[in-house]
Amino acid sequence: MVFRKKGLKVAASLLAVSMAFGSVGYAANDTAGKSAYSQDQKIVARVDAERAIEHVRYLSEEIGPRPGGLEAEHQSADYIADVLKGYGYKVEYQYFPVADQYIGAASFADGTSWQMGAAPNGKINKEAVTAEVIFVEGGTNLGDFPANTAGKIVVMARGASTADYRAQVNNAVEKGAAGVILQSLVGSRGNYGQTFNPSLTGKVDVPVFGAAFIQGEWIKEKLAEGPVNITLTAEQFSNLQSVNVIATKPAKSQGDGKQVILGAHHDSVVGAPGGNDNASGVGLMLELARVYKGYNTDKEMKFIAFGSEERGLLGARHYVNQLSQAERDNIEAVFVPDMVATSYGPAKNLYAMTPDGSRNVVTDSTTAAGARLGNSDILPGTFGSSDHVPFHQAGIPAALFIWMGIDSWSPLVYHIEKVYHTPQDTIEDNISVERMQSALDVIGSGLFDVVRKDVPALNK
Repeated sequence: MVFRKKGLKVAASLLAVSMAFGSVGYAANDTAGKSAYSQDQKIVARVDAERAIEHVRYLSEEIGPRPGGLEAEHQSADYIADVLKGYGYKVEYQYFPVADQYIGAASFADGTSWQMGAAPNGKINKEAVTAEVIFVEGGTNLGDFPANTAGKIVVMARGASTADYRAQVNNAVEKGAAGVILQSLVGSRGNYGQTFNPSLTGKVDVPVFGAAFIQGEWIKEKLAEGPVNITLTAEQFSNLQSVNVIATKPAKSQGDGKQVILGAHHDSVVGAPGGNDNASGVGLMLELARVYKGYNTDKEMKFIAFGSEERGLLGARHYVNQLSQAERDNIEAVFVPDMVATSYGPAKNLYAMTPDGSRNVVTDSTTAAGARLGNSDILPGTFGSSDHVPFHQAGIPAALFIWMGIDSWSPLVYHIEKVYHTPQDTIEDNISVERMQSALDVIGSGLFDVVRKDVPALNK
């Protein structure tokens, strides 16, 4: 999930949607997850959050960080394809080019290695640098560095501005540092900073890495126990291809010939295992693919794992761009789960978001499902930064599903997990079985309404 503050608001007038279903025969029960509508139970009775989280476990723990275009993302694609083939789906790969990646590895004597961003103008594709680590407070003045800086790997909390951290790097190099690690900062909403690629004004002959905030804290903890040596290796990865994985379920009959898509991005940012962002969305997609394989549906379905979402929605954009206008017109709905299982308490509502706050078949079907299931978590809203965007821009009804907390709208105060985009986006730190089950129930039931028959009009 690529987050930006702009474009996030709730369309308050939509909050009444969940109250509109009595006139079309949908009755919400008092108990969440129960529904008098038998078709909901065809989904709710079979979807299993634990199964979905096993996919999250493999992607985030067995593979780990999955930056777009790198080998780990391709391993992710192979895993997803194998699971879908195992369910009996026809699966294809869709490759597309992506820009170079500059990746740093910080390795320790015990064999652990952390992925960080590397500065393109630092020491790249040369021999590794191994040295003792020191932590320097400040760094924008030469006087901040101790006399024994030469030959050491310097760790510093990065300055607030690019100019500040460039000065920090230049000063460390002038003092003879063998390498520099800049620790990311805590964000304005209290979120821990992620890895980044430092932007330098000129070439320096030492590796310069951008570490996640928590990685800097972990280094401090190690230093408190005694001397620490780190080996820094920086690589430029070129001629990269990212990949979408596409599984198709033909319609039971010709019907209206329409197509419905359930899609989730499978890449993560550098250094983050991407448990909630977005192995959770992939896990949900794979679990629903398992359940739907056993049901006849009246529309063609596609289950798509998009590549390189974190690099600018590249996989979804590529998918949409290669469609003809007739193919675009044939897509009735696109469901996009992204960050659907966080355990972070303040992110207390599941939202169905569109880029402009408009209603469509995706928001209506899932909001209706939430009402029938007695699930008060799902709310409508406006959000413009995930894989639903390229579809929306092409005139295709699409919506994003995400857990979020919103305190106020003027000024805007919203919550996502503190460990978003960091090495702590893990099952242990950031995944809730209950949240995953809720998302499976609501999204799965809403999706089933769309693929088996038209959603009843909400204005009756």
